[in-house]
Amino acid sequence: MAFRSRHLQSFVQEIQYKNRNPRSVRALELLEDLATNPVLELKSGAEVFRARLVNDLKLIHKEAGFFGFGAKESFVPPPEATHDMRANYRYIPYLYCASDPYIALMEVRPRLGSRVSVATIGVLQDIRLLDFTVQNKPRKMTDAKSNLFADLSDMFSKPIRNDDEMIDYIPTQFIAEYTKNLGYDGIAFSSSMTPEVSDVKKGGYNFVIFNFERCQAIKSNLFEAERIRVEARRIDDDTDAKAIRCVPLK
Repeated sequence: MAFRSRHLQSFVQEIQYKNRNPRSVRALELLEDLATNPVLELKSGAEVFRARLVNDLKLIHKEAGFFGFGAKESFVPPPEATHDMRANYRYIPYLYCASDPYIALMEVRPRLGSRVSVATIGVLQDIRLLDFTVQNKPRKMTDAKSNLFADLSDMFSKPIRNDDEMIDYIPTQFIAEYTKNLGYDGIAFSSSMTPEVSDVKKGGYNFVIFNFERCQAIKSNLFEAERIRVEARRIDDDTDAKAIRCVPLK
C-alpha cells in the first residue's frame, strides 16, 4: 500500500519488521496523533448488523425471531475459533458489524447464489468509537495530519485479499489495541465494498466493537445473493490499453 504520510510509512515498516514496542518513538508520535481523531457514538437502543455466510442450511436452527443463524451463532465467535483479523489478534474476539444490513452482507463477499445470515445487533449501553471514517474527517487539519488520517482510513477500509499474510494485519491490530487501551469501546471506518450505495456517503460505516458485552443479537434473517456488482481499475503500465467501463450485468 502506498502511503501519503511518511510518518505512517515509517511506523508500518518499524512495527512490521523491527520493533513492536508501543513506547518506541515512532509509535508514540503516531499514537498521540490518533487521540485527536473524532469520536462516533452508538447510543443505547441503536442497531448494527453482522453478516455470516451460510455454507450448510443444516446449520440453521430456527429460534424465535431468528430465521438465519441463532442468537449465539449470530454474535462473536468463541475465542478458540477466533483468527487474526483486521483489528484483533488470534483468540481475542471482537464484534465486526456495520451500520447497514447491505454493507454487512457485502463485506462477507457473497458469490451468486450464496446464502447469508444477517443479524440485527442491539446496542444495550452507549458505545464510544474512535472514528477513522472519511465522512467525519475534521475540516481543519494540517496537511500532515490530513494525509495521516486518509492513510489510516484506507488501511482499515481496504478489502482484505485471500492471499493477505498475517503481517498485513499487524499495523491495524496494533492501532486497534492501543485505541482499546485509551478507553474507547471500538473503532469505526468506512466501507470500500459498497461505493454505489448513496446512503454510505451519509453515514455508512463498519464497526469493530471491543466491548461487545454491551450488545446483543436480537434477530436474524436469511438472504440469497442474486446480483453482484464488480468494478475494476487497471493497475499495469500499458499506455496502449483501452479503458474498460464496468457496469452491472443485466
